[in-house]
Amino acid sequence: MFKPWESAVMKESNLADLVIREPVPSELERAVYLFRNARLRPQARIFVAVRSRPVERFVAAAAWWSEWNVGRFQLACSPGVVRDEVCALLIDQVSQRARLAGNESLQYEDLLVDKSEWIELLERQGFIPLRSERFFEVPALQSWTRSVEAFEKYKSQIPSGWRTESIRRHSPETIFELIAPYRLMPPEELRDCWRVDSAFGFELDLSSTLFDGPRPIGAFLARRVRDTLCVDVRVVRAENRLLSSLGNICLLYHVAKRRRPDEGINRLQFRGGAAEHRETANLAMRMDGRELPPRHVFSKVL
Repeated sequence: MFKPWESAVMKESNLADLVIREPVPSELERAVYLFRNARLRPQARIFVAVRSRPVERFVAAAAWWSEWNVGRFQLACSPGVVRDEVCALLIDQVSQRARLAGNESLQYEDLLVDKSEWIELLERQGFIPLRSERFFEVPALQSWTRSVEAFEKYKSQIPSGWRTESIRRHSPETIFELIAPYRLMPPEELRDCWRVDSAFGFELDLSSTLFDGPRPIGAFLARRVRDTLCVDVRVVRAENRLLSSLGNICLLYHVAKRRRPDEGINRLQFRGGAAEHRETANLAMRMDGRELPPRHVFSKVL
């Protein structure tokens, strides 16, 4: 059985001073710093690759957590580190922990473009593309203009009991049941992104919930990444296609009316999975958008 902070010391000559272990509590902040550009889950366990010569230092790390029956992980390296051997050892450690936790498969957290330097490394460790996802980018000004125009054109058809409210006014539990069937985001991640102090959290005023009376029927959750508003969740649960379209108009109108001209958002980025890519593509093209290179999910069975 594994115990906290146990280590695996490598015997090969070029890895003689390398140890894979969990950081002790006093080292955790230093370990997490390696993931400073990533969005870590609150429940993630961290493993570090430590070199002892000429001085002890963390050269790479892996973060692992469970979502449903899938183990998810992320890798990070210090500048100049040769990734192959170090990351292979980290993946091996993560794989062992994932099996013990009952994970049926292991999935890399980041979606990778075709030219990603991580793909070859993952493939050598037995990972294969599980699925690909399409992304669409829309100029922000066109998006705001088209959203307002669409709302003015169709507002007479929007049910009188509908309204949007910024998520700042509600708890994440409000939409748990709404988005659960789509498995877009587990509750722990949703709660973390909803926090006011979350480094990679949602825009609490631009993100919204669509209500039909007291009942939530739609959600639009987006994060700011530099000058881009990245839409993580766009869901409308409606009885027919017309109502679904009207719901999306309401959610986009909410953003258009609450954005500030001086806030520096130049683009919106929509993610379209296998089921909803056609609707997302049509929406983006109507707003003079373009499709970005696809990104891939890499996974392996444990």
